[in-house]
Formats: sequence, C-alpha cells, structure tokens
Amino acid sequence: MFHIIRALLVTLLASLVLAGCSAVRLGYGQLPSLSYWWVDSYLDLNDAQSVALRRDLSALQDWHRAQELPKLAALLARVQSQALQDTTPAQNCQIVDQLKERVQAVLTQAEPGMATLAVQLTPAQLQHLTHQLTKREQTWREEWVQPSADQLAARRMDRLVDRSEAFYGKLSDTQRALLTATVQANPYNATLAEADLLRRHQELQQTLQSIVQGHDSVAQAQAKLHPMLLRQIDSPDAAYNAQVAQFTQANCRTFAQLHNSTTPAQRQKLVDKLKAYELDLRALSAPG
Repeated sequence: MFHIIRALLVTLLASLVLAGCSAVRLGYGQLPSLSYWWVDSYLDLNDAQSVALRRDLSALQDWHRAQELPKLAALLARVQSQALQDTTPAQNCQIVDQLKERVQAVLTQAEPGMATLAVQLTPAQLQHLTHQLTKREQTWREEWVQPSADQLAARRMDRLVDRSEAFYGKLSDTQRALLTATVQANPYNATLAEADLLRRHQELQQTLQSIVQGHDSVAQAQAKLHPMLLRQIDSPDAAYNAQVAQFTQANCRTFAQLHNSTTPAQRQKLVDKLKAYELDLRALSAPG
C-alpha cells in the first residue's frame, strides 16, 4: 500500500521531468485509476474492497490537488527565482528535503485509507501479495544485480543525461563529463539495495499479516502501519542510509556544478520549463 503513494508522486514527478504540460495534466487525472490497478495487481481485491479503494484514492487525490499541488507549484516558483543564478550543493539538497516533506505529508494523509483496506484483507490475498512481491524482486535482480558494473554505470549515465537535457537542452561534452564523473565516483551497491528491498517487502508482509491475524480495528491497523511506513522512507539499515546519503550529496554537488556550467540559453530553457510546470500545477489545483 505504500506503493499507492509512490504511484501518486512518482508518476507526477516523472511527468514533470520527462513530459509536456498536457501530459502532466492527463497523467495526474489518471492517477487514481492507475494506482487502483497497480494495487489490485498485488492484492487481487474483491468487489467491496475495490469500491472502497477507488473512493479512498479519489479522496486522496482531491486532498492532494487542493493542499499539495499549490505547495509544489510554490516550490517550482522559488526554484525559478534562483535558476538564472549560480547554485550550491546545499541549495539543491534543500529542494530534495522539501520534496521528502511532501512525500511524508501524503503518507500521513493516506494512512486511514490504508488501514481501512488492511483490515479487510484475507489470508489468500496475503499469499497473492507474497507471490507478486517475489516476482517483483526477481525483476529487480534482472535489472540491477545481473548486469555488469559497466552496464549499470551506462544505464545510470543515460538517465542522468535524459533528465538533465529535459530541463537544459542538449549538454556539452564538458557537461556530460561532469555526470560521468559522478557515476564513476559513486558505484551502485546492489547488495545493499537488494537487502533493503527485501527488508521493506518482508516488513510489509509481516505488518499486514499481524493486522489480519489479530483481527485489528482500523485504529489498531493504522498504529501498526505508521511506523512501518516511516521505515519505507527512512531505512533502519545504517549502511544503506549511508549509501543513499552519499548518492544524494554527490548528486547535489554534481547538479550544482552542471547548473553553474550552463549557458544563459540553457538557464532560460530551465526557467521556461519550470514556469510551464508551475502554471500546470496551479491550473490542476484551481477549484472547479
């Protein structure tokens, strides 16, 4: 159920990074349905559960549209005001922290709906969840464990270039070299990442099993889900957290260097892009 929130936010942010404004509006409007089908694929919901989940997802989006989209639009406006100037790693990491706060706000808002669904689950649905998570783990290994270190580095590099060029336009060879240096200096530790993925899946299954076996009330279920959801965002694994922090700091430094190397035309393209997204979010959040 944590994936309901990830679907809501990741789809929106991916649209912002990679798509045009019309795609942002279209994608956001489809999020409740997309999120429902995603959750249903993991839990095989019955008719009553489906109706309740669709209702809760629609209510969550209504809240997000009214309460969170204006905050995201304001964040984009603040970034625009800085975009024509040089930046620092600290400023970039501050944006990351602000986005993390927005994720936490959505999680908090979604908890009652998650708890309502959790108390309705059956042992058969928990078995279905286990099967689906096992399939997801295998797919993840095929993508991140089986490829060679060079293949992983090339994939990470492609993603960094794509995301950067979506905002700045075509990068120069020097700018690409900055991104390459970051990838080379921060190799991906698939062992740590896999261990945390398995931990999150195991904790999700154990929490839901405890709720179902205990015949918990919605309030009791929410009390169990809350700490589990916090650990979905902030891992209790110190080594994994250290890797995440290292990657975050490295990316903040690299994108500060990248931005500071951009031409006036590239910076203006960034401003124009952010402005278009800001207006799109404000339009989505407008009443009626």
